[in-house]
Amino acid sequence: MRAAKLFGLAIVPFFLHAQETASDAKNSIMFLLGTEYRITPIYGSVNFSENASFTNIDIQNSGIALNLGLEYGITKNLAIGFANSFRYDLVIAQKPEGNNEINIGKVDYNLIVDYHLYLNYYFKTYTKGGFFVSAGMSLLNTNTDFSIKQIDEYGEGFYVSDFGFFANRVSIGFQLSKSRIYLGMNMSRTTDYFDETTSFIIPHIGFSYNLARL
Repeated sequence: MRAAKLFGLAIVPFFLHAQETASDAKNSIMFLLGTEYRITPIYGSVNFSENASFTNIDIQNSGIALNLGLEYGITKNLAIGFANSFRYDLVIAQKPEGNNEINIGKVDYNLIVDYHLYLNYYFKTYTKGGFFVSAGMSLLNTNTDFSIKQIDEYGEGFYVSDFGFFANRVSIGFQLSKSRIYLGMNMSRTTDYFDETTSFIIPHIGFSYNLARL
């Protein structure tokens, strides 16, 4: 009988901890680790800019990213978060040597970093979890600087550019205990991929896990 009581006392804290969700995280900080798969982007124009000719837009903006972030619980249901995405991906696509205007010889990859600032609102619909919606802003494709050598009738010259841009970020997902799965998208009309203002959408599906809480 005594052993049974001790066992009961031992599992009660674990049981209570298992009931915790982000909606119970007021005034606490959560550390998150996750992964995200970005689907081939959708865009409303094929009037590409000169910058777009140096890369492959679809490859550069799709694929798997590693996410690291933290969230602070403002209320029982509302949290503010900041996260980084990391991916080793395409910067410059391969171009032929000897081009008279643009001298690019080989493909170039780099560690691309994204920044996300967002708000999450949680709807606790189950004992151990519920649904959530998220909205915020992202700065995508940082660390994509590249230098282009130009040769024309005035001589040789270089210019430096990059593929970074700001985007709105929205998602909807489900959380069970410490794990989350979500669907969402980044949406922008300010990329340098086009010579006109047009929509650029990157759908994604993601998973994250709450590593720790303070």
